[in-house]
Amino acid sequence: MLSLLVIFAVGCKDPLAEMAKIMEQQQLTVEPNPLELHGGNVGFTLSAKLPVKMMKKGITYGLEVDYVSGDITKFTKGKDGNKPDGVTKAGVIELEGDKYAGGTEEPKVSKKMNFAYEDKHEQGFVIITGVASKGKKSKRFGPIGVMSAGNPVVGVATTSRLVRNPVDGISNAAGKSPFAYAQDGWTKESDKTTSYNINFEQGSARVTATTGDNKNTIDLAKATFKAMASQFAKVDNIPEFKANGASSHSPEGRVAINQNLPGQRSSAVGNQMKMMMKAFDYGKKVKKFDFQFDNKTLEATWPEFKTLVQGSSLNEDQKTEVVGIVDGSGGFVEKEKKLQGLAYYNTMMDEIYPKMRYAKMDITVPGQAKTKADMENMLDKIVKGEEPADKLTETEFLYMAANNPNYTNRVKWLEKAVTKYDTWKVNNNLGAAYLDVALLTKDNSYVDKALASFEKAKGKKESGEIYYNMGMAYLMKGDNAKAEESFKKAVEIGAGDNPAMTGLLNGIKGYYAIQQATSRDDGKYKEAYELLASAASTVPNYFNKGLAYLLEANDYEQAKASFNAAAKMNDKDATTFYALAVVAARQGNEGELTQNLKKAVELKSDLKAKALKDAEFFKYKTKASFMDAIK
Repeated sequence: MLSLLVIFAVGCKDPLAEMAKIMEQQQLTVEPNPLELHGGNVGFTLSAKLPVKMMKKGITYGLEVDYVSGDITKFTKGKDGNKPDGVTKAGVIELEGDKYAGGTEEPKVSKKMNFAYEDKHEQGFVIITGVASKGKKSKRFGPIGVMSAGNPVVGVATTSRLVRNPVDGISNAAGKSPFAYAQDGWTKESDKTTSYNINFEQGSARVTATTGDNKNTIDLAKATFKAMASQFAKVDNIPEFKANGASSHSPEGRVAINQNLPGQRSSAVGNQMKMMMKAFDYGKKVKKFDFQFDNKTLEATWPEFKTLVQGSSLNEDQKTEVVGIVDGSGGFVEKEKKLQGLAYYNTMMDEIYPKMRYAKMDITVPGQAKTKADMENMLDKIVKGEEPADKLTETEFLYMAANNPNYTNRVKWLEKAVTKYDTWKVNNNLGAAYLDVALLTKDNSYVDKALASFEKAKGKKESGEIYYNMGMAYLMKGDNAKAEESFKKAVEIGAGDNPAMTGLLNGIKGYYAIQQATSRDDGKYKEAYELLASAASTVPNYFNKGLAYLLEANDYEQAKASFNAAAKMNDKDATTFYALAVVAARQGNEGELTQNLKKAVELKSDLKAKALKDAEFFKYKTKASFMDAIK
């Protein structure tokens, strides 16, 4: 906000000159002060308050507002309205005397003005030329430089150009990558239960491969134990099993034998399983296994017997008769004798009784048996060529790489993974790992490797992760056009089911929203800081959030908080401290301005020259504290 007094001297004795004589002064205000660059535009509002008796009927009064590039000290107040060469037009205010003549209130008018910014405009000043006209006759006054509190209004604040692209200032030194890794899909597996059923000959508790389907069951159990054991680097890492089982007997035979037979059969199955475990190096854990069996004897076998009857080939009358015997009066032996007297007893002996001579075991394996140590040990062997890549699943490769802070390891592991799992996720994550190594080591040869991986990934599936990473890679190569093209594609595709992508894309959206702003109040800065509030935690995202608040000029404390968050992440970032100095200048806090500007210049000496010509600091440039900060 500036108030200024403009006096146009007129020495003519004509109607226009008479108007000028009674025009003692006109008051003008300009917002903002200093002028500010937003996007490619310098916009401001000029308000004029004119003396009540200045305007006469039939006379039109105008103010031509221009910006002059160059040194204000070389400007000389003009006469007859002759402007210096190379002025840039900003706007014109016109007032009709007929509208205001005879009024009692001072005429007031405001108008928004702007001009397209060029680099030559950073240093310059505003001039005003007055024009009074009546019919075909007119007179021009000035131009003069606009003054504010005795100082010329000079320069354009280019603070909006501090906006930082998503690569500017990022770091992965703490082990957190700023690039987009596809979700690995790794989750803790649910407990897995497998049932093993062994059938026995009549009256026997001996396990034989030739009975029923025992051979297939035994082979399946062996293969399962062998496959599981081979996944673990150490015997001690093999998970403990919990085994529950049941055993039974068929109704025929002596009671004394049947009472003991289920227990004997369950022990036989348990011993068979233990033998398999020992054969595949489970010995150290076998004693901790929990084997629990429900040994069904005599009357306890009837419920299962009746179920088998219902599923047999007996007709409905026969089934009813059998169930009637079982549910009728008498003891176990008496009921068995009645069954033996049935004409279709042999059918039951063939179809039902053999199914009662069993022992079964349900073995539960805890989910996700492999530990990170197991998988890392296997990865080491795979990298050395001691084991093939298929010893780990794609999900396990992706999970281990994404959660390892050593980016070189990520590259080594994923380079092996892609030989077996040539998927979009593996290729994308390998490219992201290459970018992490490039960022950490400053070896840009890895950027080209990354782009090659992203091209392969894109050929398999287009995803937001791939295009985001391509945008980052192109920025690292300095190709802003291709970077913008890739980022737009990433935003178009979206985050999908990857929550981390939402934060990365919000950072991109916020960055472009700042660039699209054309004024303080067009809504773009608000859009930007709202997006950046949920963006990934990176220096450029925190910085841009603070910059959006600063450029909107409504909440400098929020701007300061965001800049401080960026400084906390990287206390060697000169641009962040420079921005904090700008905030302090706008708040009139000379102490914080000096402190932050001094820190910025110490970290990056080039900022001294910028500060000297920065319109943000114009009113401080003659102060000793400012000069001390940039010395």
